[in-house]
Amino acid sequence: MASERGPRALGGPMNEELLQADLERYRQKALELGASGAAVIPAAWVEVDERVRLKCIVPRCDHAGLTPNCPPNAPDLDLVRRALARYRWAVLIKCDVDIASHAPAAGTSTEEPLSFHRQGNQLVEDLERLAFRDGYHLTMGFGGGSCMADLCRGQPCQAMAGGACRFPYRSRPSMEAIGVDVMSLIHRAGWSAYAMQDDPNAAPFAITVGIVFVS
Repeated sequence: MASERGPRALGGPMNEELLQADLERYRQKALELGASGAAVIPAAWVEVDERVRLKCIVPRCDHAGLTPNCPPNAPDLDLVRRALARYRWAVLIKCDVDIASHAPAAGTSTEEPLSFHRQGNQLVEDLERLAFRDGYHLTMGFGGGSCMADLCRGQPCQAMAGGACRFPYRSRPSMEAIGVDVMSLIHRAGWSAYAMQDDPNAAPFAITVGIVFVS
C-alpha cells in the first residue's frame, strides 16, 4: 500500500484514508499559493453542458478557433463526459480578480491582452504537478480563459500554423471549452460570481476558477 512518506509509484494503490488526506493537503496548498477559496468536491458535481461550449462562439470569443484548445477545436464533449465520469474527487479553486486593475483604459492596446485567469491557471498547474508526483498518474486540471491570452500573451498560436506549441506541458483547454458549467459548480461549493461591468464599481467582485481532478 502507498505510504505517506517518500516517493510513490505512479498508479500504485491508494487507500481511501490516504486519498482523503492528500485531497485536504492539496486544498490547503491552493490556499497557501494564493487561492481565495478551495474545496474538495465530488467529481459528480461537475456538469458538462453543450450550452456552455456554445457560449464560446455565440457571441464569438476573440480566441474561438485560434488555438487547438478553444472551440470548435476543443475535445469532443462526449469524450469529456466519459472521461470525467471516471473520477471520484476533485479540488475546486477560486482566485479573486481585481476588477479595477483589469478595466480597459482609454487608448490602450489590446494586442497583448491580459489574462484574468493567469493566477488560477498557475495554481491548477501547481496542484496537478503535486498530485502527479504523489502517484496520481491520471490527475488532470483545467483553468479558465484561452491559452493564447494566458501563455502566449496574445501572440498567434504556433501549433495552429503547423509548428510546435510554445508551452506543450502547460497549454490546456479551459473549463468552459470542455463544457463545464462553472457557474452552477461554484454555487454548489457555496461561492458566488458576478459579471464584470464597464464600470469597475458596478460589481462586488469577480473570480476566476480552476479544477483539478485527482482520483
